[in-house]
Amino acid sequence: MFRKTSLLSLSLALLLIVSACAPASPSDQTSEGSSASTEIPGHENTSTPEFLNDIGKTLHELKNEYPEGEFIVCVDGFPGSAAVCFGKPGSEYAYLFFGTQSGDFEKAMNECEEQLKCAGFVTTASILFPDMKDDMSFQDFFSLVGVDDYEYPGEDSGAAGWLSFMYRGLEVIVNTNETTPGGGWDFTGTEIVKRDARATVAYPEILHINFELADAVMFD
Repeated sequence: MFRKTSLLSLSLALLLIVSACAPASPSDQTSEGSSASTEIPGHENTSTPEFLNDIGKTLHELKNEYPEGEFIVCVDGFPGSAAVCFGKPGSEYAYLFFGTQSGDFEKAMNECEEQLKCAGFVTTASILFPDMKDDMSFQDFFSLVGVDDYEYPGEDSGAAGWLSFMYRGLEVIVNTNETTPGGGWDFTGTEIVKRDARATVAYPEILHINFELADAVMFD
């Protein structure tokens, strides 16, 4: 049994692992001090994309369903690490499998395609929440999606500006930082969610299991 971990915890644990140059599995840690977010009953005011129903499908299944799909690396899928995905180039969303900073991810995707399961998606806030308006305050945004609690790490955190909350049993992280011309981002602390903000939604448990499967072959 895996203890419940958050996407931010997993991505930060991955950052520490790679920084230490030790190709090992992430620690099975809980996000101590983070908010265990809940939905507000009667406030499900936004529609849910149909593609969320594909979570749990194996990479092998998705390859058969979408033969035109390719392996995609979303460098901004997590704070401090890239998201390894599958999908159509230029699509509004990509099927998420695991995060990494190094290693032969293509080898892992090919050799473990029958074991790796879709853990979630990398997309934008407006695709995940199509009813949202641009430049929404945190208060208005969470009122729309029906969420009461969230985590918003400050500037001294490795995940500064990445909004994190639970939504219908899934964890969502949204990059509320300001994008820079060089492809990075700057923390602003303005507490605003933009429609084009990068959003990653996933089951952390599946993501954890996928990383352990991939880690076993990526560094051979």
